[in-house]
Amino acid sequence: MILEVCGITKTFSLGLEKVEALRGIDLALTQGEFVTVIGSNGAGKSTLLNVIAGTCRPSRGRVRIAGRDVTRWPAHRRARWIGRVFQDPLRGTAAHMTLAENLALALRKGPRGLGLALSHARRRLLAEALAPLDMGLEGRLNERVAHLSGGERQAVTVLMATLSRPMLLLLDEHTAALDPANADKVLEITERLVKENGITTLMVTHRMDQALRTGSRLIMMHKGRVQLDLRGERKQGFTVDDLVGLFRKVGVTDDELLLGQQPLKEATA
Repeated sequence: MILEVCGITKTFSLGLEKVEALRGIDLALTQGEFVTVIGSNGAGKSTLLNVIAGTCRPSRGRVRIAGRDVTRWPAHRRARWIGRVFQDPLRGTAAHMTLAENLALALRKGPRGLGLALSHARRRLLAEALAPLDMGLEGRLNERVAHLSGGERQAVTVLMATLSRPMLLLLDEHTAALDPANADKVLEITERLVKENGITTLMVTHRMDQALRTGSRLIMMHKGRVQLDLRGERKQGFTVDDLVGLFRKVGVTDDELLLGQQPLKEATA
């Protein structure tokens, strides 16, 4: 198993009130598996990713990566095995640095040896890595990332997260801030890079259609628990209407998720 989440519970204290964000989550992902996670607001989706990444320590339970118990490991110690892409395109790159410098840092997982990383041969390799994105970025290696559009920047972030071929890729609604055309483009790039590198992937999304058509397995969360785990032919036979019915059954009635479409958010060009 690449990832094993065993009996994970997370309780937050808000003043005198205690909120259970995760309630006994069990989850296992095998090599190369691509799992989408969907759930209502407050279902615990991002908290689950934070626990796996090490930015949030669980109240109870264990997290194992490739058989190693990493429950008490800080995020930086797990980082060599985990790639992560957030919803905000600005979070995954250093705006003041060039495209080449960002990619070089992603390859080396740290700042040491940056000069060597940007040798002529390395720059050629970085350009070759950018070319399949089909955005013309291979000719803009010397340009600061701040000059890229939101869609370009998020595509670069996905590439950076997969360049070092991590064991596990965590995607936290990474297309939600983009307009529909850029969202589809970034998702297509994501699927291709994941498949080419055989990376085990956990992708949180608010879009039911995206969750159903992407990956080989779908997990539905609600109030900190896994309510549904679909895979194979059973997943292929599910529709958006089927998912809406299940959410209504567990008590979700007015969440934006039930619109069955991309949430209405300000698009990033």
